[in-house]
Amino acid sequence: MNALTVLSLAAVAACGNARIVGYPGIYGAYAGVYPGILPQAYSGVLPAAAPLAVAHSPLTYSSVAPVTYNALPYAPVAPIQSQYHAQDELGQYSFGYSGGPSSRSETRDAFGVVRGSFNYVDSEGKVQTQHYVADALGFRVSATNLPVAPDAPEAPAPLALPGPLPEPVQDTPEVAAAKVAFKAAFDEAAAAAEAAPDARK
Repeated sequence: MNALTVLSLAAVAACGNARIVGYPGIYGAYAGVYPGILPQAYSGVLPAAAPLAVAHSPLTYSSVAPVTYNALPYAPVAPIQSQYHAQDELGQYSFGYSGGPSSRSETRDAFGVVRGSFNYVDSEGKVQTQHYVADALGFRVSATNLPVAPDAPEAPAPLALPGPLPEPVQDTPEVAAAKVAFKAAFDEAAAAAEAAPDARK
């Protein structure tokens, strides 16, 4: 405890004002305090005949000792960071971290559904946040930086037809005769199938 007190006092003395700690006018390096006595011959006791009047010269900027300070280097404070991770034999897990402007968390349940979110600082200095879900319906995300679709244009007015609709294509005589012959053959085969006994019985 005594060593800590001594170190504290030494640090205060070292960081203090240089005019108080090392000013030479108090202890003999300044000859103007006691006129007529040179600093080298001063023994610490004034002679009885020496006058006690003190002659002070007006202080100027050049006569004042410079002020110096011992500044400690700046150490930035690190952000509080934390992280966690847990899992089990059923395939469930959860993990995440946080610290500074970025963080992430993700969980998976026993049914395989994954949910999570994360955020970060983009190139413009804005904090962007994303939330996502992955399950049987697929991967879905909502975020603060997703692109926004432009407004849908107005539907154009329906086009007016230039004239009447064309007539449907008419069968040629050969196609009409083939259709009639096929219909007659189909009806005859269907009647014969109904009259014949079932061979599978």
